[in-house]
Amino acid sequence: MHGLRGYEWVDTLEAYCFTAIVGIGIDDAIRRLGGDPAHATRPRTFDECFWPADGPQLAQVGAVDGGLLVAEHNGWRAEEVVGPLSQGARIACFFRNVQAVMRFVYAVDGRIVCEFDPLLDPGPRNSIARHSLADALQGLPFGLFGAESSALTLVERLTSVRVAPSWLDTPQRCVVLPPLPADC
Repeated sequence: MHGLRGYEWVDTLEAYCFTAIVGIGIDDAIRRLGGDPAHATRPRTFDECFWPADGPQLAQVGAVDGGLLVAEHNGWRAEEVVGPLSQGARIACFFRNVQAVMRFVYAVDGRIVCEFDPLLDPGPRNSIARHSLADALQGLPFGLFGAESSALTLVERLTSVRVAPSWLDTPQRCVVLPPLPADC
C-alpha cells in the first residue's frame, strides 16, 4: 500500500478534477468525455489547461504507469460522466472546487461502487463499499486535515495510477471539451 507521502502538494491547488482510468485507451477516454481525439490542441501543462468560466474547457489526457490520467484545472467533466467513462474500465475520480466542495467517485464497468465527500465523510457511507474497499481505505485520515491527500492516495490505491506534479508540469495531450449545459 502506498502512503500519503508525496501528495502534500495538492493542498496548494484550488480547483481541479483528477481521474485515473484503467482499461480503455486515450482516444476512447477523450470521446467519452465529449471531446474529439482528432482536435487536440498543442500539448499543454496543467497550469496551461486552466479553464476560465468564459472560455473553452480544456483537459490534459495522457498515459501514466498503469493507465491513463485526465487532469482538469478548474474543471469537472470527468466527474459528470463517471458511468459512461467507466464502461469496460475502472476509474477513480477526485474533484475539488474553489469552495472546497469535494467528491470522490470509484466506478467499475459503468457502476458506481462508492462516492463520498472526503472533507465531510470519514469514507464511503455505503457499508458494502466500506467493507469491499477496507484495505484501500486503511489509514487514510479523511476530513479537515487530510481530505485531499487521502483522496489522491485512494485514487492510487484503487487504480495504481499516481497523480504526480512532474506529469502535470510536463506538456501532455490537451483536448477541448464541448460547452457544459447552461444548468451546470
